[in-house]
Amino acid sequence: MGEIRAIEQDLQKIEQAIADTAKELYGAYQRYLQVLGKGIGQQLVFASYHICTQGFPEAFLKLSFSQRQKIQQEIRDKSKLAVQELQELLNQYPESQDKSDDTSAAKLMVSILNEEENKKQEVVPEIKDQKKDIEFDSSELFMTEISSKTTTDSQDKEVGNKDQENINETEAKKKKTSTENIIDKLHSIDILIHWQENIEKQIPEILRKLSDQTNCILHEGEILAKKIPQKVLEAATKMESENTPVGGRPNLLSLLVEAEDAEEDDDAKVTRIIAINLRLSEIEFTDINVAAWRNKIRSLNGKLSQLQREYRKKQREVAVMEAESAWRSSWYED
Repeated sequence: MGEIRAIEQDLQKIEQAIADTAKELYGAYQRYLQVLGKGIGQQLVFASYHICTQGFPEAFLKLSFSQRQKIQQEIRDKSKLAVQELQELLNQYPESQDKSDDTSAAKLMVSILNEEENKKQEVVPEIKDQKKDIEFDSSELFMTEISSKTTTDSQDKEVGNKDQENINETEAKKKKTSTENIIDKLHSIDILIHWQENIEKQIPEILRKLSDQTNCILHEGEILAKKIPQKVLEAATKMESENTPVGGRPNLLSLLVEAEDAEEDDDAKVTRIIAINLRLSEIEFTDINVAAWRNKIRSLNGKLSQLQREYRKKQREVAVMEAESAWRSSWYED
């Protein structure tokens, strides 16, 4: 019994070490996701810039000034939403695994192209005639703002500021409480592993969704060729990350897709695709801050693995001793 109590004390020490490391890991992920969000925004701008200026400069120049601004603003907005989703991963419980799609992305892309060619359908952008509407709306809003000035503006602003301060304070308290609840539950090594696996699984999904959304913006703006259906762009970003970037450019996908003509089997149409394809490995490679925090997480994972092995070993020792004691207590001679 004395040996068992000694091992149980060792288990308690290991549990405390795991809890401390879990808290440290949470903080590391917090900083990692912050710098990753910043890195994603920068790399998305670089990739979009390359497509608009190096990939398809003629198409970009055909847009009006307001249309270019609209596209750039939409890309920034999507990037901000992705950063917010990354931060929400910290306090998110693991979700059930989605069924994996065994369909080859390359085959899916070719089939979509064939389907679109056979049906003679094209994606029709809706951005062409928006310049006049945008200018009219902005001027109308400007005139409305001037006409609505009253002597109570300062009072309304003061009340609004106080309300906003109260809202911010409430949100901060909720966030702190949520963070503390998550950290308290990460003392269990199994819960900690599932929590981390969920984060690592969701990050590539957020990158893929952001890539698809940005490609959609560029597609609707007629920067990416309108003859390429949106479904093809989505399928392209599902290709393996080993695809060679455009001229060594990171986070870009460049490939040629050959689609057979339905009328002439011997004839084939080759379509060039350049699209945004954000890759976590490339973002970490190009951003020293992201790479540094990733290395910190790897180091903590190594520490946790060692603690987990020690914990399992001690649990085994306790089980063996208890089994031996149980055997002796129940054994009797005939």
